[in-house]
Amino acid sequence: MSVYNVTIQTLSPLHIGDGNTLRQNFDFVTNEGKTWRLNEDEILRANEALLRPNREGHYPTPGELVLRDVANFQNAAFFRYSLPGVARSGRTYAELRSFIKDVYDRPYIPGSSLKGALRTSLAWTGWNEVNVRLNSRSDVGNSKSRAARPLEKKIFGGDPKHDLLRALQVSDLFGIQKPGGRLMVVNAQVLTPKKAQSPIELEALPGDITFTGSITIDDALFAPFAETELHFGNRRHWLNELALRAQKHSQMRIAQLVEWYERADEGYHSIAAFYRQLAAAKLSTNQALIQLGWGSGWDGKTFGSHLQKDAALFEQLVRDFKMHKASKDSPPRKIGDAFPRSKRAAMRVKQGIAIPAAPFGWVLVELTAKD
Repeated sequence: MSVYNVTIQTLSPLHIGDGNTLRQNFDFVTNEGKTWRLNEDEILRANEALLRPNREGHYPTPGELVLRDVANFQNAAFFRYSLPGVARSGRTYAELRSFIKDVYDRPYIPGSSLKGALRTSLAWTGWNEVNVRLNSRSDVGNSKSRAARPLEKKIFGGDPKHDLLRALQVSDLFGIQKPGGRLMVVNAQVLTPKKAQSPIELEALPGDITFTGSITIDDALFAPFAETELHFGNRRHWLNELALRAQKHSQMRIAQLVEWYERADEGYHSIAAFYRQLAAAKLSTNQALIQLGWGSGWDGKTFGSHLQKDAALFEQLVRDFKMHKASKDSPPRKIGDAFPRSKRAAMRVKQGIAIPAAPFGWVLVELTAKD
């Protein structure tokens, strides 16, 4: 086994969802500029006498029970954790997307998220090395959930047993010791070249937080006895070059993102400056900039630029898989138009106006061989 210590440092807001959408008054309440995640069981147990329907037949929500008395905010048993910031929505049941956490409510980075990003990088850099070609529409297949699987098989292997990344094991990464940790409420929006729209509220981690874990490469799968069946040997160097390959993929994406933001609305220039900083970063051979989690976008999770080399064929894929989502007032797509046409960004409020502040999910990954 070859084992590497992995260190991840967040560089911009990071959201990795657990699939849950929290609702105000049921899962959280806001008070004095903070969002308080409710411990519903304790609240209901302490207020059992008040659990009676009103004239409309509605029972009080956990949040309504807490908000009856400001002194309840001094009772730590009523709350799982609190975090700075509040949702912008004034609706009674405003929503907040939840960050993934362990059983003690501590945020962490799943190994599957990092492995998925590394897989995308290896696929992108390996495309030309194994001579993958997108010659026709049929090369992608018809399943939206498994699009381009035929192409991926050419790179990694024809089935799970023969998949190269069987040899790559990525642990979950931890670094926060208290419930809720450094989480904060982040206001996000979808950015098109001209405007910001579709506000979304998220639990997210800010920049400058460190997580640690490990990566293990199963050397036995490259041994002579396994080679006759698996045929991994000619790609062993891919796993030795994980950081270099991830950085090569990210450099391509960062250059495209700099161009997109510099051409877009002038209010996006702070994000363009962020990407220029990433483009200028001097990294060692065991480091890589990688985008994880929510906001990575289509180009961060697919073959990206390789699929777009044939503009007409790519436009057919966009139509077939209904990937172009736009309002009824948006102009129709033409061959060669940019895709995707929108990005996601964290917002900050300045003089009452929401302004794009940073992209989501960028981290610095460092791999160190374990003695």
